Amino acid sequence: MSESIDKAKEACADDKASGECAAAWDEVEELSAAASHARDKIKDNSDPLENYCKENPETDECRTYDN
Repeated sequence: MSESIDKAKEACADDKASGECAAAWDEVEELSAAASHARDKIKDNSDPLENYCKENPETDECRTYDN
């Protein structure tokens, strides 16, 4: 991603309003969003008990009680 940022800075050095500059920063934004989504997906799958309970909600380990 840092490589794309460097390319975007280089593309914008002469004209910050050029189409090439905008396209370069769009690419950086897309890469950043993809990385963020990947991190979120890892977070969602990080708790083995939570994953187990999604598949087996009726087991004793996964019961929840109201007070």
